Amino acid sequence: MIAVILIIAILIALVFLVLNIQKMNEVHTKTKGVIKSRQDLLIVKEYINFSMKGAIFYIIFTVLFFAYVVILFIMAKPFQALCSLFLFGVITLPMGLIGKYIEKKKIRKMDIQSDDPEIAEKWQRYLTQWDKPGFRLSE
Repeated sequence: MIAVILIIAILIALVFLVLNIQKMNEVHTKTKGVIKSRQDLLIVKEYINFSMKGAIFYIIFTVLFFAYVVILFIMAKPFQALCSLFLFGVITLPMGLIGKYIEKKKIRKMDIQSDDPEIAEKWQRYLTQWDKPGFRLSE
């Protein structure tokens, strides 16, 4: 049972990573890595909202997993609890780092090539909001 829950937890993290990378690639393909118009900004904003919602989901999921680890401790299974926690961290940490690296390379460093100063201003606001906890970007 412990191994099954651990495998499910790791698979959920992997699915989230794959979906996130797929969405990033879609954004990068649609915009060619450059924000030129309000439409491009809207495409990127939709991705950021997806990313923020996913991060909240992942945090909730991680809290539930930690609750499971605490239950294992309470059930006098500290070795299984520590092993589960260790394996979860060792496997999901690189996944998170890979996702952040690709996100930084493909999304956060997108160029702004627009004569409209409002686009650059909104992009900076989006980046600022994205760094803070939240469920989605505000206008």
